[in-house]
Amino acid sequence: MSLLPAIISLHDVMPHTLDETEELLADWLTDIPPERVTLLVVPGLNWQPAQLDRLREWERQGYELAGHGWIHHVRRVKTLYHCLHSILISRRAAEHLSLSENELVTLLNDNYHWFQHHDFKTPELYVPPAWAMGQLDTAALQRLPFRYYESTPGLLDSQQNRFRRLPLAGFEADRRWRGPCLRTWNGINRVVAAPQRPIRLSIHPFDHRYHLAHSLRRWLSRVQPIDYRSLFDSAAPASRPGNATAL
Repeated sequence: MSLLPAIISLHDVMPHTLDETEELLADWLTDIPPERVTLLVVPGLNWQPAQLDRLREWERQGYELAGHGWIHHVRRVKTLYHCLHSILISRRAAEHLSLSENELVTLLNDNYHWFQHHDFKTPELYVPPAWAMGQLDTAALQRLPFRYYESTPGLLDSQQNRFRRLPLAGFEADRRWRGPCLRTWNGINRVVAAPQRPIRLSIHPFDHRYHLAHSLRRWLSRVQPIDYRSLFDSAAPASRPGNATAL
């Protein structure tokens, strides 16, 4: 059986999830080269020097660090869409929603400069919590310091103004009813995936303890990790997003 190309990311790397992150890297992702795993870091929390040193060690080993919101928690819910999104998908994680464009510009700039301030490599990728970009269209993203942006539909290279629609699989089944929902979602996305359309494996810090842990293990054994940048280096088809709906 041929392996399915996959982009692998470990979400919600925060001070209080470092032990779980370490466990996943050491026990679940041991066969994945570090340079093929992206760690999505939430900067705006109470990071202590020893915790920052753990991030630096992972970066030294080859893991890529990327931006992932600021506090990963909603300050307020102002719209019906955000309310429904919170109930059905994100709970209180989609902090981009109900923030203005100016607030989001500040958030992304603060995220980017946090890495610089703490002597990490300059991040190229930004992934909003729950993949919800909010009121930032492609033109706004092109003025911000990150090059790549991931959202629910796929991945944007803002420098080339190219967008790749990509299937997405997740495993955060912390409630029993989420297991069947995610299995169905992952099954549909597995059908959509192809050698020229890699799937994204989205792993959260406690997934190895939740109801889809065995499913996660199977997925990891059946994929070939790739670098997300290669999506835009090839001649694979890509669209050119013109507005926020593509994100």
